[in-house]
Amino acid sequence: MIKYKYKLKYMDEFNIVVLDFDEEKSLEFANMISDPLGSDIPWRFKDLRNDIDNYVDLLRGNISEYRHGGNASSVISYRDYTIIEDPFYDEEEDEIEPICKLETVEFVKIILVWAYETYKYKSERGVIAREEAEMVMNWIKQEMIKVKSIENNELT
Repeated sequence: MIKYKYKLKYMDEFNIVVLDFDEEKSLEFANMISDPLGSDIPWRFKDLRNDIDNYVDLLRGNISEYRHGGNASSVISYRDYTIIEDPFYDEEEDEIEPICKLETVEFVKIILVWAYETYKYKSERGVIAREEAEMVMNWIKQEMIKVKSIENNELT
């Protein structure tokens, strides 16, 4: 489903799910992929739907770029690739500027997997209603089908 190697981590104290990309070696600074998830890219359905709609428009070529971030990261996405930067990078203190660049379609799939796992986890813990979680999880499955069909150059 996702091209890059990750592990799911559950932080019970905060009721959050983290996708850990520390073992992914094909991307520089792969650990930065999860930085915007939950902070700059919210899990609440209304906000998530807005972000995914914008990313789908981007992947279809309807918009030229989509910018996000400011809290934990700066995310600039173009149709073919996404750049994740550390907004707190300091030239004087840091030797190398941490920048992660990955395919936008992969980043969108990562967001969808993270959101699905977040709703599943929060529902199991009683943080959100099971009915709400199921509705959003079904929507996420449909969006994943849409994203994969765009990835495979099928008409959607």
